This record gives sequence, C-alpha cells and structure tokens, in this order.
Amino acid sequence: MTTTRVTVQAGFGYAATDPDIVWTDLTGRVQLSATEGISITRGAADELADIQTGTMTLRLDNEDGALTPGSAASPYYPNVRRNCPIRVLSTVLEGINYLTNPGFTSNDSGWEGVPDNQPDLVTVDTAHVRSGTYALKLAWANSGTGGVMAHPLYGLDIGVPYTASVYVWVPAGDPAVRLDVDGVTVGAASTLTDQWQRISVTWTTTAATHTLRFTTTTTSPVVGDVVWMDEAQVEAGPVATAWSGAPATHHARFYGVVSSWPMTWSGLHSTIRITASDMMKWLSRRPALGPMLVEEVLGDEAKMYYPLSEPESSVSAGDQSGYSRSSLTIRQLGAGGSLTFGAGSGPPSDELPAPVFAPASSAAGKSLQAYITPRLTSGGDTGEPIPGDQAYECWFSTTVPGRCIMQWTSGGPAAFESGIRFLLDAATGRLRVFEYISGGTPLNDIVLPTPGLADGQPHHLVWDEAGADVWVDGVRYPAGTQVWMDRYLLTVGSTAGDPAYSVGGGAHWDGTISHVAAYVRLAGWPTISEIVEHYAAGMNGHAGELSWIRMYRLAGYARLPGVVPQGSFSAVASQGVLGSSPLTHMRDVERTENGRLFADRASAELIFQSRTVRYNPTPAAALAYGDLETPDLEVSDDDQKQVNVVVASRPGGATQRIQDPASIALDGVVEQPLDILKTSDDQVIDAATWLVTRYADPQPEIRQVPVQAASMPTATYRALLDADVSTALTITSLPDEAIAPTSVVLVEGYTEQITANQHRLNYHTSRADIGAVWILGDPTYSVLGTTTRLGY
Repeated sequence: MTTTRVTVQAGFGYAATDPDIVWTDLTGRVQLSATEGISITRGAADELADIQTGTMTLRLDNEDGALTPGSAASPYYPNVRRNCPIRVLSTVLEGINYLTNPGFTSNDSGWEGVPDNQPDLVTVDTAHVRSGTYALKLAWANSGTGGVMAHPLYGLDIGVPYTASVYVWVPAGDPAVRLDVDGVTVGAASTLTDQWQRISVTWTTTAATHTLRFTTTTTSPVVGDVVWMDEAQVEAGPVATAWSGAPATHHARFYGVVSSWPMTWSGLHSTIRITASDMMKWLSRRPALGPMLVEEVLGDEAKMYYPLSEPESSVSAGDQSGYSRSSLTIRQLGAGGSLTFGAGSGPPSDELPAPVFAPASSAAGKSLQAYITPRLTSGGDTGEPIPGDQAYECWFSTTVPGRCIMQWTSGGPAAFESGIRFLLDAATGRLRVFEYISGGTPLNDIVLPTPGLADGQPHHLVWDEAGADVWVDGVRYPAGTQVWMDRYLLTVGSTAGDPAYSVGGGAHWDGTISHVAAYVRLAGWPTISEIVEHYAAGMNGHAGELSWIRMYRLAGYARLPGVVPQGSFSAVASQGVLGSSPLTHMRDVERTENGRLFADRASAELIFQSRTVRYNPTPAAALAYGDLETPDLEVSDDDQKQVNVVVASRPGGATQRIQDPASIALDGVVEQPLDILKTSDDQVIDAATWLVTRYADPQPEIRQVPVQAASMPTATYRALLDADVSTALTITSLPDEAIAPTSVVLVEGYTEQITANQHRLNYHTSRADIGAVWILGDPTYSVLGTTTRLGY
C-alpha cells in the first residue's frame, strides 16, 4: 500500500487570486481517522452535463481558538474569514526521499532561487557529478550571501525528526555552504574543497510543510564563486542514511476558497467543519456583465470613465471608474443647439446609446464639462505629486469636419490657460492635435495622416502621453506631443474654457461622442496595446478570435488571473453585448467549442479543453477489474444521452436541422436545440453532425469506476492522482458477462475521500471511443466508417 501524505494550507490575509500567497499549514488540525477525513467533489456526472463548482469539506481542530472567526486572540486575526484561500496536496514517496528532483537530472522542479535573493546562475552541469549525468551548478551573486536556493517540503509527519542532506563540491578559495530549514535551524557548513562532501541539517517538524534552503556562509561572495550540489535528500530520522534517488511527487487535490468557518463544540472541544469551493464559484458572483467594451475599459483600471450611455431624460453623465470623479454637465455657449442623451449610437458592438451633439453653429451650442478631482497626475505644484503617465481614449462619429472632440486644460484665466485638444481638421477631416500654453500660444499643432474621419462612421481615438503617439482605429500615428501634468478641466464637444473666468470657446461638435476614459499608467500598465485593443471590442466584439482567447477574456472580466488552454481551438463569433453572468457566456463558448471548462486544482486559474483533447486519447493507467471496488462498478445502457435530431443556429446565421433517420425510425424523434457561436453555417453543420453521429444510438458504457487508490502500486497511484477531466483509463480483465474484456473510459469527474491511510476515488466516466476520429494511414484510426469517424 502507498502511504497517503496529505497537506492542507490556508492563505490567511490573501485573496485566492493573489500571485504570491504565503501559506499557513493547517495539516496538524485536520481530523483524519478511519472514518473521517477530506471529501472532494469535482467535474460532472457525464460528458453532456455542465461541470459544476467543485467542493471540499473537512473538519479542523479549534481547541486553542485560533480558527475562531472574529477572535482578536487568534494569531491569524482578522483573517479567519470567508473566501480565505485553501489548498490540499497529496505527496507520494517512491522511497524515503521527500525531494522531487534529488539527483538533478534536470533543472525543472524543486529547487528555486528565493525571489529578490537569487544566485547569478542556476544550471545543470557535468563538470563535477557524483551520480547520474548531471549535478546542479550555482554561481553566487556578489551581494548578501550570494543568493538562496529553496525547496518546499510537503507531506511531512508533524513532531518527528527529519534530516536533510546534500553532497557539495566547493572549489578551493570559494565560500563554504550550508543547509538550513525555514532560515531558522542551520546545519554545519562545509569544510572541504575540491572534493565531494556531504552536509546536513536535522530538525523536528512543527508542520507538514517546511522550506529547505541552501546558501553560503560568506558575506559577500565574489563574481566567479561557484558550487556543485548532487544527491540531495530529505528523510525521516535524526541522521542521514544512504541516498535514494527515487523522487517524491506532489499532486494538487484542491484549490479554492472557504465558504464559511462554522464553529461547533463537542462538550468543550471546539472544531470547525468547513466547506470550500473551487474557483468556478467566482464566475457566478456577478449577475450580469456589461458590454465587452465597458468591461475592458474597467478591467484596464480606467481612472476616469464616462460611457455617456445615459437615457434621453438625462442632463449629466456619470463617472463609472469607481474613483468618484465629478459628473460631466452640459455647458451652453451662445444661443441654440442641443445635446440629447440616448438619441444616438456609439460603437456598433455594445448597442449602448450615445449623446447627440447638434450645435446651432460652430460657435454656438452645447458641450459637456467636468473638473476632474482628484487630478489624474500632478507635478506637485498644486499639492502632493501624483505619479504616472496619462492615456486618454474616446469614440466619436460625425459628418462635419473642423470640430473639437475633446480637450484637457489646466483650468483658470485665459492668460494662463494651457492644454491639449483633439479636433478634426477643417480642410481634410483628418485628426488634428493642438497643444497650447499661456492662454492659447501654440506649442504643437499637427494634422496627422489619418483617413478623413468625418465620414459618419464610428472611430476610436487613443492618446499615449508617454509614447507621444495617437492611435486611431488601431493604427499608430506619431504626434510628438508633450507631457501634461495637472490637467484639471475636461471638455467634451467644444473648446470651451473655465466658465469661472468667462472663457469662451467654439468648434462645437456635431455628431456623437462616447466612452471617454482616462488612464494613469504606472510601470507601463495598462499597456497601450491593451487600450488600443478596445477598438476590436467596440467594433465587432472580438469576432473571429479563438475560443480559448475568448475564454481568457471572459475570465478576466470575472477578475480571474488566467485560463490554461489544452488542445486546438476554433474561432467564435461576437459576444459584444454580453449582459449575463460571466459563467453563462463562458458556457456559450464551451458549448461552441464542444469543450470542457473547469477549475485548476493547483491555482486560481481555469482550464479550458477543446474537443480535440478527447480525440483518440491515450490511457494514463490500467486498472484490473479485480482491483476495483466491484460492487460500485456501473455499466449502463439507456437513452439518457440519446440525440437523433439537432436544430442548430448561430448569431446572424441560418437555422439548420441535422438528423439520423435510422435512429428516428427505431426510437422516435429525440430532438435537441444547439445555439452556438460559430462563425459560419458550415461550422454549425459540422458541430450538429458531430453531436448526432455520437449520440443517435448510444452504446453501453461504464459510468462509475471506484478504486481504493492507495492500494495501487506507486506508479499507478500517481497516475490516478494526476487523472482529471478527460483523462483516459483502461479497465482490464472484465468478467465474462461484459461486452469485451477491456474497456477504455474517460474521466468526467470524481468524488474523493482521503482518510487515515486510505484514498478512495470514485470516477464518473464515459466511453472513450466516441472521441475516436480518423487519422490517415493509422492502423487503428484509418478504418473510416468502421472504427472511427471524421472529427471537426
């Protein structure tokens, strides 16, 4: 039997999406017995069901009150709270060694340089090798102790002695080296040079997790100082024994957030039984997304944002950035003209209204104006300096050249006014950028070589202060503009100045303006390319991008850090309007790709598999029927999955019907609608045909595979712990009554129970052969119409 070594950690004080969580070990508090332990659910019941939020439950000891929510006596106060990140790992040993790369056959796991304190060079090398092909060579930095290498340790038994050791080769004249644990327990330094020497450190564990570290005893090494290390080991016991090169492996079982910390008592003994949810939970928190363009402006952290999408009855426009900027209010210059909210249209993909500016003349009409406080950036002349580079953007449409889209000014008397204006040139309709100081003195007046923009079409403008560039409809135009600090007054639709000084204006806009936004870029973020990409969001809702990129984009709207793509992906149509929860829109993409979306077990990211992941899968492990918990093995033959008619459609495309006449004649009509985001009618036909081909006549299949995983050989146990949604498993030596002695199944989900020395996995499975597709010349997959089918 392979021993189950579990680690449970919480990230007190962190969000689950933080990139560098400092984890607190809770393993010693977990109630593990023959009947109680950790329960996990993951995935779906079958391949046609949506994957739901995964859950994990366990009971924690709270005898010392450290996990009492709201208790100021807790060492974790005030961070024992809902949505605290939590993770579970399982460690598997093949021998006695807890290190994942003890022989340094490569430099791809285990040892890592400590952030901001790394050696100059870390590489595998053959100059000095104790065993195998490689040793790890470190070149020390010439600061501090030269850098620190660290290796996290998991699955340790708490309260027992462990010994870490490693063989080192220190060249003559180079600094001695040592091991330590957590930077606290320090081992003896090396004493020999130009030969291998084993150094070690022994400590008694206080948690299931510790960090082994390796560094010099010198402050500071000089450039050229190096060391080789080989045959590293961490083992239970007070002394170092013979080296075992068999590595340990760590397997993520769960990553998510604690839903609550319910505390109960048994007499006077306090325990907390928590339920945690994986990161799919985050997708259902927002009831409705705004249009793609709005979500991207907000996601790029606009410091000021006026969509200008208010209804017709409005007389002002509000800031949606969350930074409480003043509203844009209507300002009248001269007599006549109108400004009507809700009467026009902005970018085509968002379907939001936009205000219509209809002046009486260039010199008379209405515009929008606001004093932007607090200021976006400041040189400190008016108070505390506010660092950062500005970027502005807006959308506009007109048939009248010579008018002003927007201007940013310092605000004040005309004699001291300075600012930057964006206009359309009166003669050509091209974009003109005008910068001025001292009450109108030109500083820079340039007409950019854009197309004529007074064409009645929507256009997108971005100004990059740091790059001195203007981007129009995604195209860059160098403008040579200046750096502008302390901009105070924003005017949209005219050149009006500060009304407190009766400064006039003109060039009144005739058309629509919308989505006026400003950004403060620090350390280059947000990037200008991201802001420029808003053009695609506004014009076509990113129509035609690959489905995994769309999934990544939607995850970003839900403030998740990323999506891991697996497989090959097809294009998807626009979702510019959005309007439902992130999960709803992600399900639409998932269904279009015929893929699977689920939470990663090791991080806050999601995993998105295309349908190609399931084409001709290679089994990860073989399980003999006799090794399963056979009373729970289930083979089913029913019409639960049957579909023989599909009525399929796409946005803006045809509605098409695909059927299987033989299945209809035998079983009647079993119809299913299919609304997907394909980019052509032919692709819709392919998707509908693929569905009917696989499910017009479903064949018997094994739907449950229960196994006591810890009773398996080590290699098999590790394969089972790595198995996830879409992993193939082979079931061998089935009884005579089975259709065949061997069956290959795909994992769709599972339930998991980790108890003392036990690890039970109950997989929900489906037939793997429904994903078999034709491969030209393949001995197994080239018999078209017999063993395989054409994929798409």
